[in-house]
Amino acid sequence: MNCILCKSDLIKGIVNHIVDFDGHIIIIKGVPANICKQCGEYYLENDVALKLEKIIEDTKKNKAEIFVINYSEIAA
Repeated sequence: MNCILCKSDLIKGIVNHIVDFDGHIIIIKGVPANICKQCGEYYLENDVALKLEKIIEDTKKNKAEIFVINYSEIAA
């Protein structure tokens, strides 16, 4: 699989996924992803993306402005 932006090879790794919505910020640490070796763009597998959507929806219910979540603790 190659990067959509620069066409370089992707490697498996871990990223911090940041979501900004309506003045709230969610940082999800330790998310498994395919990362471009050249430009750093990352791509999520479908199952990881679905878990992230659930984490984000559950987190939106809270009223805090900033959340930092460890993916491996929540998605397990």
